[in-house]
Amino acid sequence: MSIFIISCDNSDNSSNVIVKIYGYAEYDCTENKYRLLKETPMIPFLKVDKWYSQKQFHEAHYEDTIKPFKDMPMSEDSLKKIAPTLELSNQFLYEFTRGVDCENPKDILF
Repeated sequence: MSIFIISCDNSDNSSNVIVKIYGYAEYDCTENKYRLLKETPMIPFLKVDKWYSQKQFHEAHYEDTIKPFKDMPMSEDSLKKIAPTLELSNQFLYEFTRGVDCENPKDILF
């Protein structure tokens, strides 16, 4: 009896199509994920070198936005007026990735 173990670990994203964006970020066209390569004041809620899906980007954006109001007595309705919606977060992410063409991937330079 033979036992074979096959690993499909691609955690290093070696075969993924990745586009560099102005030297400060990358977009993984294969997995539709975004990450910062260095800190930027435009997106203070993302950790450097961590990949974010759209959902994770929204969650980080949401948590960072409501952080100053966490300990305040506030209704859910008031919080909803302050917190970003998924649509708003997706538009925000799009502004950082709109130059990426996954059909013809090329690094975006200044």
